[in-house]
Amino acid sequence: MNQPLGLFTASANGVTTARDVSTGNTTTSMTFDGLIEAKFSLKGAYWNRADWLFHRDAVKQIAKLKNGEGDYIWRESVRVGEPDMLLGRPVMMSEFAPNTFTANLYVGMLGDFSQYWIADALDFQVQVLKELYAETNQTGYIGRLESDGMPVLAEAFARVKLGA
Repeated sequence: MNQPLGLFTASANGVTTARDVSTGNTTTSMTFDGLIEAKFSLKGAYWNRADWLFHRDAVKQIAKLKNGEGDYIWRESVRVGEPDMLLGRPVMMSEFAPNTFTANLYVGMLGDFSQYWIADALDFQVQVLKELYAETNQTGYIGRLESDGMPVLAEAFARVKLGA
């Protein structure tokens, strides 16, 4: 595979499809009910360390959710230095989280990220290439690092998925 096993990749070796939660979501957007389903699909033992992870487009979608009276359901943090909280857990944003809102696709997750391990097999090594670029008065560098990452406990994650 030659790639770290990501959180949004369904795999028997990482986070399986059994950890996908689409109940309550539509085919094109998340709902507050769907987010509640995701939170409560995660065992309570993981809640104290769990964080939400979304692309900023997904956070924007959540911020626009309204109740029956037209009031916004979710409020961002108003205290400096305090993270935005959703259903009592911090919200993290990543440009690498999915942001395609189409049926059956992942759009976010709630998880205890201490259960995603990164392992380095070698120290970072740098090789300096002075002779190769001597004619142009330049120096080249090659860096080497053997590293891997994967979720080690699938039950510590709940992936938010859109409906079918």
